[in-house]
Amino acid sequence: MRNLIISLICLAVFTSCNNKAEEQKQFARMNSFEDQNIVVTGFARRATFFREFESNGKLKAVRRATLKFELDEEIRSVDVKNGQRVSKGQVLSVLDDINQKYNFERACRTLDKSRLQLEDALIGMGYDLKDSLSVPAPMMKIALIRSGYSDAVSEKELALIKLHKTNIVAPFQGVVAGLEAKPFNRTSQYKDFCTLIDDASFEVEFPVLESEAAKLKQRMPLRVIPYAFDNDTIEGYISAINPMVNDAGMVLAKAVVPNNSGRITEGMNVKVIVRDAVPNQLIVPKSAVTLRQERKVVFVCKNDTAHWRYVNVNEENSQFCTLNGEDIKPGEEVIVDGNFNLSHLAPVVKMSN
Repeated sequence: MRNLIISLICLAVFTSCNNKAEEQKQFARMNSFEDQNIVVTGFARRATFFREFESNGKLKAVRRATLKFELDEEIRSVDVKNGQRVSKGQVLSVLDDINQKYNFERACRTLDKSRLQLEDALIGMGYDLKDSLSVPAPMMKIALIRSGYSDAVSEKELALIKLHKTNIVAPFQGVVAGLEAKPFNRTSQYKDFCTLIDDASFEVEFPVLESEAAKLKQRMPLRVIPYAFDNDTIEGYISAINPMVNDAGMVLAKAVVPNNSGRITEGMNVKVIVRDAVPNQLIVPKSAVTLRQERKVVFVCKNDTAHWRYVNVNEENSQFCTLNGEDIKPGEEVIVDGNFNLSHLAPVVKMSN
């Protein structure tokens, strides 16, 4: 029993010593890791560089219609609601049509009566209505005026148009907005019936500095980023440029963007980034450029060593910047992260990007 206890004590001491030794090794490895310059690298390359001009704007539907009640009648039914998507020709609301049906039937009777009067007028002139094409134009004009036939035709056409207006119909496919009308009320209580928005594509108007406006062109590509969904980037193009400079020294441009995601809506505030392609430029990631002694520097990674290079940055956008060809060569590996506190010829450990 005594020997067993001694063995257990020895085992515990041995295990404790091993654990302490392992902890010391791990601590040493951690200190060694922290002392290293951990960096992420990329490459300088020749590619198309995109100049970027940023602005702000508000989305407006390319097609937007305010539908109004054109007759003062009672509303029988409202068959849609706000936010509902409708198709072209779909009936949105129906008005009481009793008055308009009566007016149309009366116009039809008036037309029949005037047709008989026209025939009597022509017979009195020695002609038959069946041979109206042979009637001289001056004589036919007199007969039409005396019989009231032309007025009767116009009255019937007008009555038919008003009868059709008892149905409010969608002129194109879109989404209903601003609907307030309720059934069993007079149409005169409402200024408008609703607004119909075609949300397939939107237009955005945005200001550009006078100095940058000269670089804009029709169909130039751009990106629109809604502030409500800052992870969504929508590709579009410039559709119009106003050739006038306003009092603030800005030029107004318009762009069209598709609503492929279905998430953008009328009136949404957006950021606009115009992109002007400049081919065959030496570019590096923007994060590769840092400051040393108030000059711009890029660290080139060679044989796990950081080499300090002064550079001249020509242009930059949100992701890349362009350099002179004598500063950095295409294909050279540059440090894009972990370069803030680096020094010349500092050893580095590359991490995968």
